[in-house]
Amino acid sequence: MPARTTGGAAPGAAGRTPPVGRPLQVATGLLLTAVAGFVDAIGIIALGGLFASFMSGASVSLGIGAGGGQWGVAYQGALMIVVFLGGVALGTVVAGVAGAWGLPVALALDAVLLTGAVLLADRGWAAATVILPVVAAMGIQNTALRPLEGVRLGATFITGTLVSLGQSLGNAVLGRPVPAGWPLQALLWGALTAGAGAGAALHHALGYTALGVPAVLVAALALVNMAAAIGGARAWNAGERGRPPPEGRGAGRPAYPPSARPFAWPYY
Repeated sequence: MPARTTGGAAPGAAGRTPPVGRPLQVATGLLLTAVAGFVDAIGIIALGGLFASFMSGASVSLGIGAGGGQWGVAYQGALMIVVFLGGVALGTVVAGVAGAWGLPVALALDAVLLTGAVLLADRGWAAATVILPVVAAMGIQNTALRPLEGVRLGATFITGTLVSLGQSLGNAVLGRPVPAGWPLQALLWGALTAGAGAGAALHHALGYTALGVPAVLVAALALVNMAAAIGGARAWNAGERGRPPPEGRGAGRPAYPPSARPFAWPYY
C-alpha cells in the first residue's frame, strides 16, 4: 500500500489544533454536499437545466442564451451568478466577523434562505424566483467549512474532487504517496449523487415543498455545531485558566487576550 500523506496544520497552529478527521466536521461536510445535490436536482427539474449551486452550468447557460439571442435564459444565468457571488461574499464576511461561531451562523443563514424559498413557492412565485434564495444559500455554504486533509468539505461542486480522486488512483498505480483524503473524496461524490436522487424523488412527490427537507437538515446542523462550539469554548476557557502566563507577562494576567486567542475550536 503506498504511503499516505496528511494535510498539514495552518501556520503557527502546531500543538494546538485538534486532530483532523473529526466526526462532526466530516458528517457536516457530507450532509452539506448532499444538500447541494438535492437542490441542484430541483433546479434542473424546475428550470430546465439550470443548477442551483453549480455556477459553471449557469455560466454556460448565460453564454448559450447570449449567443443564441435567448435573452431570458441569459438573464436567468447572469442573475443566478450574481446572487451566488453575493452569498459567497456574505459567507466570507460572516466567517471574518463571527470567528469561531462562523460555521453555525453560516448554517443558520443557509436554513433561513432555504426556508424562504419554500415560503416563496407556497405563495405561488415562479420557479426562477424561488431558486434565488437557494442559490444564495449555496454560495454561503461554499465558505462554511475549512478543508480537511486537503479536501474541501461542503462544497457545491464535485469535478475538482473527482480530479483529485483520479490523481490519487494514478499515484497508487505508480507507487507514489497517496493523499490521506482520498476516501473522503469518494464519499463526497457519493453524497452529492445520493442527494440529487433524493431531491428528484421528493420534488416529484412534494413539489417545491421538498426544499423544506434540506432547510430542516441544515437548521439541525446549525444547532449541533453551535452546541459543539459552546462546548469547545468552555473547554478552551478552562484550559486558559490553568495555563501559566507567557514569559514577560505578570502573574494573574491571561496568557492570551480574548482578541488574540488562537482559533482552535471547534474545528481549526
